[in-house]
Amino acid sequence: MQLSAARLQVVGFGPAALGIPVAADRADVVDDLMRDGCVFLDRRARDEWRSLDYDIPSNSAAGDFLGGLAPDGRLRAPLHSAEGRTLMDNSDRPVPLRLAARFLARTAREVADYTVRFNRAHALFSTPVDHLYVDRDGLFHSRDARRRTLALSRSAVIAVGARPRTGHGTPPRTVTSEGVLRRECDAVCAEAAGTGAAIRVLGGSHSAFSAVGLLLREWGRELRPGQIRVETRSRVLVHHPSRQAAHASGTAVATVDPETGEINRFAGLRGESEELYHAVLRGAEPRVRLLRHGERAPGPVPRLTIAAIGYRARRLPVLGPDGLALYPPDRVTVDSDGRVLGHEGRPVPGLFGIGLGHCGPESTAAGDYPMAAVNIFHGRVASRIVAQL
Repeated sequence: MQLSAARLQVVGFGPAALGIPVAADRADVVDDLMRDGCVFLDRRARDEWRSLDYDIPSNSAAGDFLGGLAPDGRLRAPLHSAEGRTLMDNSDRPVPLRLAARFLARTAREVADYTVRFNRAHALFSTPVDHLYVDRDGLFHSRDARRRTLALSRSAVIAVGARPRTGHGTPPRTVTSEGVLRRECDAVCAEAAGTGAAIRVLGGSHSAFSAVGLLLREWGRELRPGQIRVETRSRVLVHHPSRQAAHASGTAVATVDPETGEINRFAGLRGESEELYHAVLRGAEPRVRLLRHGERAPGPVPRLTIAAIGYRARRLPVLGPDGLALYPPDRVTVDSDGRVLGHEGRPVPGLFGIGLGHCGPESTAAGDYPMAAVNIFHGRVASRIVAQL
Protein backbone atom coordinates (compact mmCIF):
# COMPACT_ATOMS: atom_id res chain seq x y z
CA MET A 1 0.00 0.00 0.00
CA GLN A 2 1.33 3.43 -0.97
CA LEU A 3 1.62 5.73 2.05
CA SER A 4 0.95 9.45 1.75
CA ALA A 5 3.12 11.77 3.79
CA ALA A 6 1.52 13.03 6.98
CA ARG A 7 2.41 16.41 8.37
CA LEU A 8 3.90 14.85 11.50
CA GLN A 9 4.67 11.57 13.20
CA VAL A 10 5.52 11.23 16.87
CA VAL A 11 7.48 8.14 17.87
CA GLY A 12 6.38 7.41 21.42
CA PHE A 13 3.19 8.11 23.33
CA GLY A 14 4.30 8.83 26.89
CA PRO A 15 3.77 12.02 28.92
CA ALA A 16 6.20 14.10 26.83
CA ALA A 17 4.66 13.00 23.51
CA LEU A 18 1.28 14.20 24.76
CA GLY A 19 2.75 17.70 24.87
CA ILE A 20 2.50 17.98 21.07
CA PRO A 21 -1.31 17.64 20.77
CA VAL A 22 -1.80 19.50 24.07
CA ALA A 23 0.24 22.47 22.82
CA ALA A 24 -1.46 22.34 19.42
CA ASP A 25 -4.85 22.46 21.16
CA ARG A 26 -3.71 25.40 23.26
CA ALA A 27 -2.74 27.22 20.05
CA ASP A 28 -6.08 26.25 18.45
CA VAL A 29 -4.37 24.31 15.65
CA VAL A 30 -4.93 20.72 16.79
CA ASP A 31 -7.67 20.09 14.21
CA ASP A 32 -5.46 21.45 11.43
CA LEU A 33 -2.63 19.17 12.57
CA MET A 34 -4.90 16.13 12.65
CA ARG A 35 -6.44 16.88 9.24
CA ASP A 36 -3.00 17.33 7.67
CA GLY A 37 -1.94 13.99 9.12
CA CYS A 38 -0.59 13.21 12.59
CA VAL A 39 0.52 9.71 13.54
CA PHE A 40 1.57 8.50 17.00
CA LEU A 41 3.47 5.21 17.21
CA ASP A 42 4.08 3.38 20.48
CA ARG A 43 5.66 0.01 21.20
CA ARG A 44 3.28 -0.65 24.09
CA ALA A 45 -0.24 -1.98 23.88
CA ARG A 46 -2.97 0.58 24.50
CA ASP A 47 -3.71 -0.83 27.98
CA GLU A 48 -0.01 -0.83 29.02
CA TRP A 49 0.23 2.95 29.62
CA ARG A 50 1.97 3.11 33.02
CA SER A 51 4.08 6.25 32.74
CA LEU A 52 4.95 7.90 36.09
CA ASP A 53 3.19 5.10 37.98
CA TYR A 54 5.41 5.50 41.06
CA ASP A 55 4.33 4.96 44.66
CA ILE A 56 5.66 8.29 45.98
CA PRO A 57 4.53 11.91 46.31
CA SER A 58 5.04 14.12 43.26
CA ASN A 59 8.14 16.29 43.18
CA SER A 60 6.09 19.33 42.17
CA ALA A 61 2.70 20.85 42.83
CA ALA A 62 -0.37 19.19 41.32
CA GLY A 63 -1.01 22.22 39.13
CA ASP A 64 2.08 21.39 37.08
CA PHE A 65 0.23 18.41 35.61
CA LEU A 66 -2.77 20.52 34.62
CA GLY A 67 -1.24 23.68 33.21
CA GLY A 68 -0.79 22.48 29.63
CA LEU A 69 -4.42 21.63 28.91
CA ALA A 70 -6.56 24.47 27.59
CA PRO A 71 -9.70 24.78 29.77
CA ASP A 72 -11.81 25.49 26.67
CA GLY A 73 -9.85 23.30 24.25
CA ARG A 74 -10.79 20.21 22.28
CA LEU A 75 -8.85 17.99 24.74
CA ARG A 76 -10.27 19.50 27.95
CA ALA A 77 -12.27 16.45 29.08
CA PRO A 78 -9.55 15.11 31.47
CA LEU A 79 -9.75 18.36 33.44
CA HIS A 80 -13.30 17.41 34.44
CA SER A 81 -12.47 13.83 35.42
CA ALA A 82 -12.23 12.73 39.05
CA GLU A 83 -8.43 12.85 38.80
CA GLY A 84 -8.51 16.29 37.22
CA ARG A 85 -10.77 17.71 39.91
CA THR A 86 -8.58 16.27 42.68
CA LEU A 87 -5.48 17.79 41.10
CA MET A 88 -7.24 21.16 40.84
CA ASP A 89 -8.26 21.00 44.49
CA ASN A 90 -4.61 20.47 45.43
CA SER A 91 -3.01 22.59 42.73
CA ASP A 92 -0.46 24.25 45.02
CA ARG A 93 0.81 21.14 46.82
CA PRO A 94 2.37 17.75 45.98
CA VAL A 95 0.02 14.81 45.45
CA PRO A 96 0.53 11.04 45.10
CA LEU A 97 2.33 10.61 41.81
CA ARG A 98 0.05 7.71 40.94
CA LEU A 99 -2.86 10.17 40.92
CA ALA A 100 -1.02 12.32 38.39
CA ALA A 101 -0.19 9.17 36.41
CA ARG A 102 -3.89 8.26 36.18
CA PHE A 103 -4.67 11.80 34.99
CA LEU A 104 -2.00 11.59 32.28
CA ALA A 105 -3.26 8.14 31.25
CA ARG A 106 -6.73 9.63 30.87
CA THR A 107 -5.23 12.42 28.76
CA ALA A 108 -3.51 9.82 26.58
CA ARG A 109 -6.82 8.04 26.02
CA GLU A 110 -8.47 11.35 25.14
CA VAL A 111 -5.79 12.10 22.53
CA ALA A 112 -5.97 8.58 21.06
CA ASP A 113 -9.78 8.77 20.84
CA TYR A 114 -9.60 12.23 19.27
CA THR A 115 -7.44 11.00 16.37
CA VAL A 116 -10.27 8.68 15.30
CA ARG A 117 -12.27 11.69 14.12
CA PHE A 118 -9.79 12.37 11.32
CA ASN A 119 -8.97 10.23 8.30
CA ARG A 120 -5.26 11.02 8.41
CA ALA A 121 -4.65 10.89 12.16
CA HIS A 122 -3.81 7.66 13.97
CA ALA A 123 -2.57 6.39 17.32
CA LEU A 124 -0.82 3.09 16.57
CA PHE A 125 -0.13 0.91 19.60
CA SER A 126 1.89 -2.33 19.74
CA THR A 127 3.97 -0.83 16.92
CA PRO A 128 7.71 -0.95 17.70
CA VAL A 129 9.81 1.43 15.62
CA ASP A 130 13.32 0.13 14.93
CA HIS A 131 14.68 3.32 13.36
CA LEU A 132 13.81 6.44 11.41
CA TYR A 133 15.02 6.86 7.83
CA VAL A 134 15.22 10.24 6.10
CA ASP A 135 14.96 9.90 2.31
CA ARG A 136 16.43 12.25 -0.31
CA ASP A 137 13.23 14.29 -0.34
CA GLY A 138 13.56 14.93 3.40
CA LEU A 139 10.62 12.69 4.32
CA PHE A 140 10.75 10.64 7.51
CA HIS A 141 10.04 6.91 7.38
CA SER A 142 9.48 5.12 10.67
CA ARG A 143 10.60 1.56 10.00
CA ASP A 144 10.28 -1.76 11.76
CA ALA A 145 13.11 -4.28 12.17
CA ARG A 146 12.43 -5.60 8.63
CA ARG A 147 12.90 -2.08 7.20
CA ARG A 148 9.22 -1.75 6.31
CA THR A 149 7.82 1.78 6.48
CA LEU A 150 5.18 2.15 9.20
CA ALA A 151 4.45 5.86 8.71
CA LEU A 152 5.68 8.60 6.40
CA SER A 153 5.80 12.28 7.35
CA ARG A 154 7.32 15.67 6.60
CA SER A 155 8.36 16.19 10.26
CA ALA A 156 9.02 13.85 13.15
CA VAL A 157 9.26 14.06 16.93
CA ILE A 158 11.34 11.59 18.93
CA ALA A 159 9.60 10.96 22.26
CA VAL A 160 10.64 7.41 23.11
CA GLY A 161 11.66 8.17 26.69
CA ALA A 162 14.71 6.93 28.54
CA ARG A 163 16.06 3.98 30.51
CA PRO A 164 17.46 4.28 34.04
CA ARG A 165 21.24 4.34 34.15
CA THR A 166 23.01 1.79 36.32
CA GLY A 167 26.60 2.99 35.92
CA HIS A 168 29.76 1.08 35.03
CA GLY A 169 30.84 -2.05 36.81
CA THR A 170 27.35 -2.64 38.20
CA PRO A 171 27.59 -4.96 41.23
CA PRO A 172 25.37 -8.02 41.56
CA ARG A 173 21.86 -7.53 42.98
CA THR A 174 21.49 -4.04 41.57
CA VAL A 175 18.03 -2.64 40.90
CA THR A 176 16.98 0.81 39.75
CA SER A 177 15.09 3.41 41.73
CA GLU A 178 12.41 3.23 39.03
CA GLY A 179 11.87 -0.45 39.75
CA VAL A 180 11.73 0.22 43.48
CA LEU A 181 9.26 3.09 43.11
CA ARG A 182 7.05 1.04 40.80
CA ARG A 183 6.97 -1.60 43.57
CA GLU A 184 8.57 -4.17 41.31
CA CYS A 185 11.43 -4.91 43.74
CA ASP A 186 9.55 -5.43 47.00
CA ALA A 187 10.85 -8.97 47.49
CA VAL A 188 14.56 -8.10 47.30
CA CYS A 189 14.06 -4.93 49.38
CA ALA A 190 12.18 -6.83 52.07
CA GLU A 191 14.86 -9.53 52.17
CA ALA A 192 17.70 -7.01 52.54
CA ALA A 193 15.86 -5.05 55.21
CA GLY A 194 14.89 -8.14 57.19
CA THR A 195 18.34 -9.73 57.17
CA GLY A 196 20.15 -6.57 58.22
CA ALA A 197 22.11 -6.46 54.96
CA ALA A 198 23.60 -3.14 53.94
CA ILE A 199 21.58 -1.33 51.28
CA ARG A 200 23.46 1.10 49.04
CA VAL A 201 21.62 3.87 47.18
CA LEU A 202 23.63 5.51 44.40
CA GLY A 203 22.73 9.15 43.74
CA GLY A 204 21.41 12.19 45.58
CA SER A 205 18.40 13.03 43.42
CA HIS A 206 14.70 13.15 44.20
CA SER A 207 14.50 9.56 42.95
CA ALA A 208 17.24 8.47 45.34
CA PHE A 209 15.67 10.01 48.44
CA SER A 210 12.22 8.87 47.33
CA ALA A 211 13.51 5.30 47.18
CA VAL A 212 15.00 5.69 50.66
CA GLY A 213 11.71 7.12 51.90
CA LEU A 214 9.83 4.12 50.54
CA LEU A 215 12.24 1.71 52.24
CA LEU A 216 11.71 3.51 55.54
CA ARG A 217 7.95 3.59 55.12
CA GLU A 218 7.55 -0.08 54.21
CA TRP A 219 10.34 -1.81 56.16
CA GLY A 220 11.49 0.84 58.63
CA ARG A 221 10.88 -1.26 61.74
CA GLU A 222 13.36 -3.85 60.51
CA LEU A 223 16.09 -1.47 59.41
CA ARG A 224 19.09 -0.94 61.68
CA PRO A 225 21.16 2.23 62.21
CA GLY A 226 23.32 2.94 59.19
CA GLN A 227 21.85 0.08 57.20
CA ILE A 228 20.98 2.37 54.26
CA ARG A 229 23.95 4.16 52.69
CA VAL A 230 23.27 6.99 50.25
CA GLU A 231 26.35 7.58 48.09
CA THR A 232 26.49 10.82 46.09
CA ARG A 233 29.04 11.97 43.54
CA SER A 234 28.19 15.66 43.90
CA ARG A 235 26.43 18.03 46.26
CA VAL A 236 22.78 17.27 46.89
CA LEU A 237 20.60 20.00 45.38
CA VAL A 238 17.55 21.48 47.10
CA HIS A 239 14.78 23.41 45.39
CA HIS A 240 14.16 27.03 46.38
CA PRO A 241 11.65 29.59 45.09
CA SER A 242 14.31 32.24 44.51
CA ARG A 243 18.04 32.90 44.38
CA GLN A 244 17.80 34.86 47.64
CA ALA A 245 16.27 31.89 49.45
CA ALA A 246 18.96 29.59 48.07
CA HIS A 247 21.78 31.87 49.19
CA ALA A 248 20.21 32.28 52.64
CA SER A 249 20.25 28.52 53.14
CA GLY A 250 23.67 27.97 51.59
CA THR A 251 22.21 25.87 48.78
CA ALA A 252 24.27 25.32 45.65
CA VAL A 253 22.65 26.91 42.58
CA ALA A 254 22.78 24.49 39.65
CA THR A 255 19.92 25.71 37.45
CA VAL A 256 17.73 28.79 37.38
CA ASP A 257 14.34 28.60 35.69
CA PRO A 258 14.36 31.53 33.26
CA GLU A 259 10.61 32.08 33.56
CA THR A 260 9.98 31.68 37.28
CA GLY A 261 13.42 32.36 38.80
CA GLU A 262 13.17 29.14 40.81
CA ILE A 263 16.43 27.50 41.84
CA ASN A 264 17.12 23.84 41.04
CA ARG A 265 13.51 23.43 39.94
CA PHE A 266 14.26 20.45 37.74
CA ALA A 267 16.87 18.77 39.92
CA GLY A 268 16.35 19.87 43.51
CA LEU A 269 14.74 18.02 46.38
CA ARG A 270 11.46 19.28 47.74
CA GLY A 271 8.62 17.99 49.89
CA GLU A 272 9.18 14.69 51.69
CA SER A 273 12.50 14.05 49.94
CA GLU A 274 13.89 17.36 51.17
CA GLU A 275 12.60 16.71 54.70
CA LEU A 276 14.27 13.29 54.73
CA TYR A 277 17.56 14.75 53.48
CA HIS A 278 17.64 17.36 56.25
CA ALA A 279 16.72 14.73 58.85
CA VAL A 280 19.71 12.64 57.73
CA LEU A 281 22.01 15.66 57.87
CA ARG A 282 21.08 16.56 61.45
CA GLY A 283 21.23 12.95 62.65
CA ALA A 284 17.50 12.59 63.21
CA GLU A 285 17.32 9.57 60.87
CA PRO A 286 19.98 7.13 62.13
CA ARG A 287 18.95 4.34 59.75
CA VAL A 288 20.37 6.34 56.83
CA ARG A 289 23.99 7.41 56.37
CA LEU A 290 25.05 9.94 53.73
CA LEU A 291 28.39 9.31 52.02
CA ARG A 292 29.90 11.89 49.66
CA HIS A 293 32.51 11.92 46.88
CA GLY A 294 33.69 8.32 47.11
CA GLU A 295 33.59 8.12 50.92
CA ARG A 296 33.22 4.51 52.01
CA ALA A 297 31.41 3.14 55.03
CA PRO A 298 32.94 0.45 57.24
CA GLY A 299 31.26 -2.91 57.38
CA PRO A 300 30.19 -5.60 54.91
CA VAL A 301 29.76 -5.06 51.19
CA PRO A 302 26.15 -4.04 50.46
CA ARG A 303 23.89 -6.93 49.48
CA LEU A 304 21.51 -4.65 47.56
CA THR A 305 22.32 -1.62 45.39
CA ILE A 306 19.66 0.81 44.19
CA ALA A 307 20.84 2.92 41.26
CA ALA A 308 19.31 6.41 41.07
CA ILE A 309 21.82 8.13 38.80
CA GLY A 310 19.66 9.47 36.03
CA TYR A 311 18.50 8.27 32.64
CA ARG A 312 19.90 7.54 29.21
CA ALA A 313 17.89 8.09 26.04
CA ARG A 314 16.31 4.98 24.56
CA ARG A 315 18.02 3.95 21.38
CA LEU A 316 16.29 5.14 18.19
CA PRO A 317 18.72 5.49 15.28
CA VAL A 318 17.95 8.09 12.62
CA LEU A 319 19.54 7.24 9.28
CA GLY A 320 20.15 9.56 6.35
CA PRO A 321 19.77 8.69 2.64
CA ASP A 322 23.24 7.10 2.70
CA GLY A 323 22.22 4.82 5.54
CA LEU A 324 24.53 6.52 8.04
CA ALA A 325 23.36 7.71 11.46
CA LEU A 326 22.67 11.43 11.71
CA TYR A 327 23.69 11.52 15.38
CA PRO A 328 24.85 9.04 18.06
CA PRO A 329 21.64 7.10 18.82
CA ASP A 330 22.22 6.89 22.58
CA ARG A 331 22.78 10.63 22.94
CA VAL A 332 19.99 12.78 21.56
CA THR A 333 21.01 16.44 21.81
CA VAL A 334 18.33 19.10 21.41
CA ASP A 335 18.46 22.89 21.44
CA SER A 336 16.10 25.21 23.31
CA ASP A 337 13.57 24.94 20.47
CA GLY A 338 13.45 21.16 20.69
CA ARG A 339 15.36 20.64 17.43
CA VAL A 340 17.57 17.54 17.28
CA LEU A 341 21.19 18.42 16.57
CA GLY A 342 23.28 16.32 14.21
CA HIS A 343 26.95 15.38 14.40
CA GLU A 344 28.20 18.90 13.67
CA GLY A 345 25.78 20.58 16.06
CA ARG A 346 23.41 21.75 13.33
CA PRO A 347 19.65 21.04 13.51
CA VAL A 348 18.40 18.12 11.45
CA PRO A 349 15.63 19.69 9.30
CA GLY A 350 12.16 18.65 10.47
CA LEU A 351 13.38 16.51 13.38
CA PHE A 352 12.54 17.30 17.00
CA GLY A 353 13.01 15.64 20.37
CA ILE A 354 11.05 15.98 23.59
CA GLY A 355 11.07 14.21 26.94
CA LEU A 356 13.34 12.62 29.47
CA GLY A 357 16.64 11.30 28.14
CA HIS A 358 17.51 14.19 25.84
CA CYS A 359 20.39 16.47 26.68
CA GLY A 360 21.24 20.09 26.03
CA PRO A 361 24.12 21.20 23.78
CA GLU A 362 26.28 22.09 26.80
CA SER A 363 25.64 18.81 28.63
CA THR A 364 28.53 16.49 29.36
CA ALA A 365 26.45 13.56 30.63
CA ALA A 366 24.21 11.51 28.36
CA GLY A 367 20.63 11.78 29.47
CA ASP A 368 21.22 15.06 31.32
CA TYR A 369 18.15 16.85 30.01
CA PRO A 370 18.15 20.29 31.62
CA MET A 371 14.37 20.74 31.96
CA ALA A 372 12.80 17.40 32.83
CA ALA A 373 9.27 18.06 34.01
CA VAL A 374 5.82 17.35 32.62
CA ASN A 375 4.79 21.01 32.73
CA ILE A 376 7.84 21.90 30.61
CA PHE A 377 7.17 19.12 28.10
CA HIS A 378 3.53 20.20 27.85
CA GLY A 379 4.42 23.89 28.02
CA ARG A 380 7.11 25.92 26.36
CA VAL A 381 9.09 23.09 24.75
CA ALA A 382 6.01 21.60 23.07
CA SER A 383 4.78 25.08 22.06
CA ARG A 384 8.10 25.84 20.36
CA ILE A 385 7.98 22.56 18.44
CA VAL A 386 4.36 23.04 17.33
CA ALA A 387 5.16 26.55 16.11
CA GLN A 388 7.79 25.10 13.74
CA LEU A 389 5.65 22.36 12.19
